[in-house]
Amino acid sequence: MNLGMMGTSGFTVWLTGMSGSGKSTLAQGLANRLRRLGKVVDVLDGPDLEQMLNVGGAATKDERNAEARKLAWVCRLVTRGGGIIIQSAIESPYREARDDARRSIGRFAEVFVECPTETLIQRDKSGKYKRALAGELKTLPGITEPYEPPTHAEVVVDTSKHTVDEAVEHILGQLVAQHLLDPAVAAMKGRPRVQARAATTKPPKPEKKILKMPARKAAKAKRAPPARRQTAARTARADRPRMAAGGKRKR
Repeated sequence: MNLGMMGTSGFTVWLTGMSGSGKSTLAQGLANRLRRLGKVVDVLDGPDLEQMLNVGGAATKDERNAEARKLAWVCRLVTRGGGIIIQSAIESPYREARDDARRSIGRFAEVFVECPTETLIQRDKSGKYKRALAGELKTLPGITEPYEPPTHAEVVVDTSKHTVDEAVEHILGQLVAQHLLDPAVAAMKGRPRVQARAATTKPPKPEKKILKMPARKAAKAKRAPPARRQTAARTARADRPRMAAGGKRKR
């Protein structure tokens, strides 16, 4: 069945971030906000999804990417059928899997749910971070295995700096800015600007150029200071008044 032309109003919101960053909370908040606007929204998250699609138990990179492909397939069907779906079930720590999802789905917004690791450790009620830092848990992205932050996410929200409501409104505005939602549907007077994306790596500092003297001049300059010091010392001794007996200076 070809769903490619069945609907053009659907889209996927794919949340990615480290464990405890707030993906599930934001997904539910955004879904509720869209429903109040009259949209039908599905959220991929929770124990039912784990049971039906067998996701959430990955322990290796290949297994994590395989889980992402399963969820991307579901998102693709819903999106091309004209529906709205929010994926927050997994961290999806690897860029290649998220980029594959973007290509296969088409109308796609990647939301990077950012949060400093120190804050995640403080928030942690399950003890995941404590066990991972103690070496007891080997499968926590960002601690015991890599987490690759997005380089071209449509939306970035820092849950250590903003409330859930603020983050949801920001995501909603960016969905309008990215032409996934109509401003009138979102009850906005105009279309917000697309979020500026900060560089993920700092540009290298320019190296200071050191001008080198030719070998002869360098050698001459190296020899010159001691010679000048010796000459100055001899001149000073010659000009110094001599002391005669009785403490009188000789002229």
